[in-house]
Order: sequence, then C-alpha cells, then structure tokens
Amino acid sequence: MTSTATEVTQTQSLAAVRNFIRVAVSCVTYLRGLCSDESYQPRQFLGLQLKQLVRSSGDAGAISRWMEEGAFDALNRGYLKELSLCVHEPNCTELLERYSFMVSYSPGGQRAALSLTGESMKENLSCSFGTVGGGGGGDKMGKVLRKRRCRQEVQQALASIITKLMEVVEGLPPLLCERVLTMQLKYYEDVTPPSYEPPCFAPASPSTVAAHYREEKNSTDIATLDTGHHTLSINIRHKFFEQLRPHNLSQMNMYDASSSSARRDPTKGGKDDAAAYGCRNERGTTENRTSRGITNDWAHADEVAFLVFTSFILTKSPTVSRGRITMGEIEEYLRVACPMEIEVKQVQSMMRRLETSGIVLLEAPLEWAVSEQRSAVVVSAILERQDVVSLLSVQTRMDLRYLTTGRKVSRLSSSKGRKRVRA
Repeated sequence: MTSTATEVTQTQSLAAVRNFIRVAVSCVTYLRGLCSDESYQPRQFLGLQLKQLVRSSGDAGAISRWMEEGAFDALNRGYLKELSLCVHEPNCTELLERYSFMVSYSPGGQRAALSLTGESMKENLSCSFGTVGGGGGGDKMGKVLRKRRCRQEVQQALASIITKLMEVVEGLPPLLCERVLTMQLKYYEDVTPPSYEPPCFAPASPSTVAAHYREEKNSTDIATLDTGHHTLSINIRHKFFEQLRPHNLSQMNMYDASSSSARRDPTKGGKDDAAAYGCRNERGTTENRTSRGITNDWAHADEVAFLVFTSFILTKSPTVSRGRITMGEIEEYLRVACPMEIEVKQVQSMMRRLETSGIVLLEAPLEWAVSEQRSAVVVSAILERQDVVSLLSVQTRMDLRYLTTGRKVSRLSSSKGRKRVRA
C-alpha cells in the first residue's frame, strides 16, 4: 500500500477549503435568518442534512458573488488571509456579529490534520496522511510516530467541525428585524500586489479598518482545519460570548495538542491572555510574569542567544508574516542568518520553552503556529535589551517594532454595496 492513495494534493486542499467556506456561510446565513427560505436548497454534506445557499437574486445572490467571485479569487491566488461575514445594526454604527475564516498556506506539506476543541466536544479529532514534506529534518527534534489514517476519518472530523459551528450559532440570541450585511477580506501583504482588489470588493474606509482591528480582540475561537496545504480557522465575534467567556467559552480554543507541553490557561482570555507570558523556572513550573520581570530574569549571557532566536520566531507572527514556522525554516536561519552559534540541542530546549510560554503552538511534527497576541508583550521586553537588539538585522528590528506599534496591518477590502435585510 502506498502513501499516494491517501495524500491530499494542493488542488484537493484548495477545493476542500472552498467547499468548507461555502457550507459554513450557508449554515450561518440560514440559522441566523439572513436570507429568505427560498434562497436555500437541501444538501447532504458528509452525512449531514444541511441547507445550501444557491445563487439567485437579492441577498443570496450578493453573498454568493462576494464569496465566489471575490473571496475565492483571492484564495486561489494565495492572497486571502481572512474572510469575515459581518452583520451590523441598520445605521451601520455597531457591529452585531462577525463570522471570520482565517486562512494560512503551507506549500510543500503532505499531511492533513484537524483539531477541534470546545465546550461540548472534549476529544481531539486528528487525521494524518503521509509525512511532513521538506526532506532531511530526520530526528533533529525527536522521532515522531506518524499514524496513517484514511480520508473517511478526515471527513468525519470535518463533519464534526460543521456540527460544532451549527451548535454555537443555534445558541445565539435572535437578531434585530432589520440589519445590514457586509463581507470583508484581509490579505497577506508580503504576496498581495498593492493595487489588487478582487471583483465585488473595494478598499475599506479608515473607520472600517479601525473598527475591524478593534473588534478583532473580542472574537471567540471555535476550531481549526489543517489540510497540510491550507489551514482554515474559524472565530465568531458576538456580545453574547463576551458575557459568557469568563465562565465557559474561554476553553473554545482552536488549538489543543496533547503532544505539546503548551496549554493555554482556561481561566484567562482576551486581553488577559495576551498580557500573560509564562516562563519555565528551574523546577519546571510555569508562572506568569510582566515584561519587566522577563527582562530581569534574562540578564545572564545564555539568555541573549534565546532572545535572538525568539526574535526570529516572532517575525513569523501573523502580523508580519504567515503565522507559521517549520524546522526547515529554522535550520535555514541558523545556517544563513543567525548572528550567534546555536546548536540543535539548544533549539529543542528553546522551542519547548516557547511552547510552554504560549508563543508557539505545536501543530504538527516540526511545525508550529506563532501566536499573535502573546508575541506583543515579549517583543517589548526584547526591544529593551540593547545587547540583543544590536545583534538583530535591520529587517528583524523593523518587524519587531511593527508588532508593538501595529503600524503594519493587513489591507482590508469591503464588499461593494451593503445588503439591508429584513426578517
């Protein structure tokens, strides 16, 4: 039996992401009553009986065009970072709720996995195909057992994430009788041409951009789907969640890997979560410290290498890059750009420390996601260390400052025309 029978290709991955977004948007708009019943037709999706949004006139037609002609154009080109379906009050002065789909790209990967966590889903669903791409690597970060699974198991996990989304949306309070619907797109600046605007979209106004990033902090993560070529994360922004988050919704994190020593504190969320940075002490315990405390603790010479290495990892944060880092990229950095001699054994220890602190999250063997929220407070501590800053390249310093000032933000597009909906 060969691995080629079960591997997910780039084309299959892209199609899966598009289909997933179609189904998710259809579920949300149907359950929230954003389109008339005539705008949907029954569809069976992975054993689930759903309502599929069909292209027609009116609200359903507009949403379909935004998605098919606009968002998917950016997705197919590898530009799309985030798609948000937004519901506003009638005068558009307040955002009532937002459903966001974040996309990241991993060229060359050959695995497929999905992790799902939440209040009513206590177990992880994980399916893997093939091996991590890139060659080499070997056992430099320790040997990892690769358990092969079939596509049917991945489809079962995919059905679970749709079920979870439906459970959450069905629990929301009713919307206003009159509301306004828009769609917003965010792009990866490092690959998107400055003049690019997909069909049906136009540059967002400064006030819309400011509101988008302001409200982004109040979103609740639901789940994440990783195909090996694309990663799709879902979060929802709703005031209802803000009231419940301290009690039971803080556990709705997109990441939960039992193979990692990094665990997010379920008692913390939102701004508190972003401000907390844990360091492992000599006894292996974890404690939250302020950036001043971190600076004092990292006074000895060995910590300079750790901070230089951490600076490189932080430049992969979603704010300035793709939000992911692989062992191959780390090896390339150590070989070509690192200003200090750092051995592989040190890298193992450093990555475990970053996992424990929540700066990186192990998503697959030799591949990590970089946390955007937890990065900012650490950057402030690093930039206070002149002995570290003097070793960093000009580009690295610029990227770190972007993380603290927020000046480098992804460009935002808004759908042309707003759809006013009446229940």
